[in-house]
Formats: sequence, structure tokens, C-alpha cells
Amino acid sequence: MDTQVIDKLKETFKGPLLQENENANVGKSERILSVATGAFILFQGITNIFSHPIIALAEVAVGGSLMQRGVTGYCAVKAMMEDNCQTEAVHVPVTTPVTSNPVTTPPSTVL
Repeated sequence: MDTQVIDKLKETFKGPLLQENENANVGKSERILSVATGAFILFQGITNIFSHPIIALAEVAVGGSLMQRGVTGYCAVKAMMEDNCQTEAVHVPVTTPVTSNPVTTPPSTVL
């Protein structure tokens, strides 16, 4: 019985939810976890809307963002971090190598 439920869930995710996107920068396992976690946080926010409205609104926003990340496969934060890492790698200053035997001049003697 449990394997049938898992197989149905797999087929659901293989359908329109996890279609390939040319701008996708999130892997399939991350996408599945984002959808599941986002759905849980979104549900928590909806159930707490009357008891803790400010916290609930934050939960709804975070849960919705995670679900959007999982469905589309694109994460703007991850894209910004990757772009930032690439630009920092380009602007690495070049230094001269340190030699093991530096040439030293003998001290001059003053008479």
C-alpha cells in the first residue's frame, strides 16, 4: 500500500510540476524538497493566520516562495550568489610568487 502511494507521488512530480526549464538552476531533488517544505510552511501560515497574524504572513510568504522555487526550478537568490562568485573569481588580484631564497644585499659599512 505504501509503495503505491509513493509511486503515485512520483508520477505526480514527474508530470507538469517538474518540467524542465531553460532557466532552471535548482536540481530535481531540491525542487521536490522545496515544494514539500513550502507546502508545509504555507499550511502552517494559513492555520495560524488568526492567532499570530504577523508570523503567519511571514510563513505564507516563505512557503509560497519555496513552492514557486520548486515548481519553476529557478531560484533568484541562488542565481545572484552564482553570479557574485563568478565575478569575484574574475577579479582576483595577481601576485608575484615568493621565492624560497630571496636575494639579500650585504650591509654597507660606514667608516
